Order: sequence, then C-alpha cells, then structure tokens
Amino acid sequence: MRLIAKSLFREGLGEGRGKVAQTAVFDQAIYVSKSDFTNFQNCAGFAWLAKHRPELIPRETDPGTIRRIASGNEVEMLARELFHGGVHIDTWDMVEAVALTNAAIADGVTTLFQATVRTARGLLARADILTRHGDSWVLFEVKSTTSIKKEHVADAAFQTIAFTEAGFDIAETHLIHLNKDYRRAGELTPPTLLAAHNIGAKMQKIRLRTEQDITLALETLQNPDREAVCLCDMGTRNQRCPAFAHFHPNIPGGATVYDLGSISGKVLGEALARGIVNLVDWPAEIRVTARQQRQIDVLRSGEALIDRVQLRHFLDRLDYPLYFLDYETFQTAIPMFDGCGPWAQAPFQYSIQIVDADGGSREQEFLWTERRANPIPALVERLRWDVGPSGSVLVWNQGFEESRNREMAAMIPEAAEFLLEVNARMVDLMDVVRTGAWVDAAFNGSASIKKVLPVVDPELAYEHLEIGDGSTASERWFEAMLGDAAAMTDPERDAIFDHLRVYCRHDTLAMVRIWEHLHRLIGSLLPASYANMRQPGPR
Repeated sequence: MRLIAKSLFREGLGEGRGKVAQTAVFDQAIYVSKSDFTNFQNCAGFAWLAKHRPELIPRETDPGTIRRIASGNEVEMLARELFHGGVHIDTWDMVEAVALTNAAIADGVTTLFQATVRTARGLLARADILTRHGDSWVLFEVKSTTSIKKEHVADAAFQTIAFTEAGFDIAETHLIHLNKDYRRAGELTPPTLLAAHNIGAKMQKIRLRTEQDITLALETLQNPDREAVCLCDMGTRNQRCPAFAHFHPNIPGGATVYDLGSISGKVLGEALARGIVNLVDWPAEIRVTARQQRQIDVLRSGEALIDRVQLRHFLDRLDYPLYFLDYETFQTAIPMFDGCGPWAQAPFQYSIQIVDADGGSREQEFLWTERRANPIPALVERLRWDVGPSGSVLVWNQGFEESRNREMAAMIPEAAEFLLEVNARMVDLMDVVRTGAWVDAAFNGSASIKKVLPVVDPELAYEHLEIGDGSTASERWFEAMLGDAAAMTDPERDAIFDHLRVYCRHDTLAMVRIWEHLHRLIGSLLPASYANMRQPGPR
C-alpha cells in the first residue's frame, strides 16, 4: 500500500483531530535498514511500531512462515558457493560490521558477504554479496523465491542507494533467486539451481520513487516520539499488517464489508468512503457480483440460500465408488529429493474415504515414516492400489491435488497415465460453496472447509486436534522426518505420526459429512443403507 506524506501521522481524537502536525525533531542516530524500509513500504505504522515498540508486535507463530524465513538464509549460504574467497562480515553489531567491512576492503578483499555501510543521514545496508569489478563494485541480493518480484527490486534499489551514498561506485546490481525449472538429480548443483539477473534497468524505473520513499521513511522512523499511522483498514484482509489489531482494535470481527467474499480493493474503498462497515448496510448503488449479492442477502435474511437445482446437478454427476481424497505435503526452498524443484509441494501423506454404490464404506491411508527418504515413489505406488479404475475422486480445492498429481506424473513417468486419469475423474466439492449454490451466513464469505464444516457437523471440529491445519502438519512431519534425529525421541516421533493420521483423516471425513449434508439439503436419498453405516468421528 503506497502512502503519501500527509497521511503518515494521524492526529488524536477529539480536539486534536485535524490539527496541523508540529515540525518533528528527527534523530539521525536512529538508522533505517532495508527491513525497516520494506516494512515502511507495506505499512508506515507497522514499521514505526517494529522499530520503536517491537514488544507490541505479535510474534510470528505460523511454523510454515518461520521456516520460510529460515530458508532465505539457506539459499544465501548456497549462493556464497558461487563466489570463491569471500570474507564474511560475521557480526550483528552494526558499528563493528561497518568497521570490519572497511578493514577488509583496505586489506584488499575483493568479495564480501554481509558487507555493511551506514550513511550520514542514517541509512544502514548489508549486502548479501559485494564483489569488486575493476575500480567499481557489483552488488548481489539473494532471494529464496523462484522469480523476481517488484518488492525485490525496491529492496535492491534501497541497497544500491545506501552503498552509493557511502562512497561505493556500484557498477551493477544483480538479483540471485532460485531457478524454477531446476529439478534435482543427485547432488545439488548451485550454478544451475540459482539464477542471477542484472536488475539495473528495473531499478532505474523506480529510482526516483524509491528516493522519495526513503526520505519519507527517514522522516517517519527517525521520530521515536510520534507513532505513525496504519492505513491497513483501507485495504482488504490480505493486505493487513501484523500490527493491525493494535492500530484498529474497534473494527468488528465478522459480517463486515471486509468479509465480503473476493472483494476488490476498489469496491471496498467505495464502501468505506461512504462510512459502511457492517455488510448488512451495503448500498445498492455499489455493484457486486451475483455471488457477493447472495452473501449479503443471506446475512440480511438470516436464512441459508440453497440452489437445489444446481446441487442436484452436482450430486447427479458423481460416479460410484466415491473417493474422498486429501494430500498433506511439505516444501523446501532447496529441493531435497531427486525430481523435486524449488518449493515443490511434495506429498508425504494421504487419506481416502471410499463410498460404494451399495452404501458400503471404508477408508485407506498412507503416511511415509522412513527418515530422510523420498516419500513420493512409495506414495504413488500405494495410491494405485487404493484408488480403483472408476469412480469420482472428490477433493476440496481441486487445483491443489490436481497439481500434485501432475508433478508426480512428471517425476514418475510410469505412473503418469494413472495420475492424470485420476485428475480426469476429479471433482471439486468446494465448488458448491465457491459458486454460491449453497450460501450460509456462518461461512462469512469463505469457502474454507474449516468454515463450512461447523455448519454441517459442529461436533467434528478442528480446534480439539493436536494438529489442526495443513501448515502445522507439514512442519511437524518435517521435524520428525527431515530434522535433527537427536532432537526427538522415537515415542515423540510416533505421537506426531498419530496426530498426522487423525488430522488427514479429519479432512476427508469432513468432506464425507458435507457430501451427506448436500443430499439432505435437496431431500435426496443417500446410497442404499449408507445412512445406517455412518462412520464414527476421528479415532
């Protein structure tokens, strides 16, 4: 979210509102780093809070996000292998880091890792890799992504500006990232795993804007006495900064304009400009999609909307036996197994609930428990036994399982025909919610199975599970199977496996319950005797 200068400080309530802010006294001893600048570009209020009141920022608890941050360090270490003889400025004391950088250059060092500068106006920059090129220098920034993003260019522009101010002649700036086309085959090969691009032309396009933003960031973050404003209340939910609750404690938690499914920033802005907060007050003159209008109508009426014709058509096109399938996967920036690429979603577990035309039901499961070995070949082999040659394969969010099957087909050519044939039989159970054939106010504009299941079967909740979401499942399996073996006992590892089985089975059982509920919504009969064979909840 881009900010303008006059919006950086929000005056207090009451008589203070609308007053012109007094001239601030800036402390140039307070440095602004690349991280500070990145935070500022996302949200000035969050950047200020992270700089001056970090104890008010909620700690990151999502295990997947934490490991993604750690992956950046792993990729940077790999990138260093491309530069022989480099000297690491190995200290977190910034004053010492600047001194060590200057000393290394004076000693004739031509490649530095984490070279550090601090400028007169308070910019602090640490280059991932800095290497001499004649009388000038080439700066390299390393990212753990598989492509160059616009925020990466802004980061690199900040670094280049800071080093230039500090007296370095930066001839070129390059960005090193993971090669999305790389597939591991034996030992890692960093020169082909990593790709480098000169981003000078891209930086030049944003140079003036970056300079302006840096000036604004310095003015904001070097003032420790005045909290900057968070404007994240003007954006959609996925644009909110980590400190949103601190800045906007009074925004309601549900059934607001922010909860309108797939709302765009433009439409949200129109509603907020009119002072609309509660979704039931949505004005007719602001146009929305048909699905969004159904959500508003259901909220106003208090009754679920059920398109019985569409639901019946959905159920009638299913072929028995039904296979309710769910994968659990893990990702690593640096591929660990042959055939895998950077950040590949590698399945290590699945659960299948099977319903036959005569009402019979059974379940199958797979969980890979052999440490530091590729789970995919064994998973595919077992899947070929568990999924028969006919019948619909039901999933929740088809794009995910479908993509995993395509990737595994490329990895194991002899199984490609089977996996792609499973994709041809795949049906997305989420479509009944996503298309608006079934709308309930309790969904709150979401098509997440965790929002839909409580409406169907409140007792089958995720909250009581030891592992209750896919990110945690991935990280717990990673710790048990790919982490330090000595960091976990066998009983602890076995307990994780038990929790993983319960969680994955919970997802497929949830789909079965939703499928049953759809039949009830349209008054349709389930397969013969199935109602009398309803399976128990999680073991």
